[in-house]
Amino acid sequence: MGEPLIASFVVRIYADAETAADQGPWRVTVRHVQSDEERQFTSLEDAATFMQQFAKEVPVRG
Repeated sequence: MGEPLIASFVVRIYADAETAADQGPWRVTVRHVQSDEERQFTSLEDAATFMQQFAKEVPVRG
């Protein structure tokens, strides 16, 4: 069994101020804590894909 992987993220999900929160469109901002890389998305699926790439690459250092 290989080393466990750990990746930490800050995820913000919000609607634009001009739009009612229940109507969207929703925006998602994801920041990968270890690399400080941040991206914005309009779907949770795209945000999850971004996070998955880091989860595959980051080994835990002990």
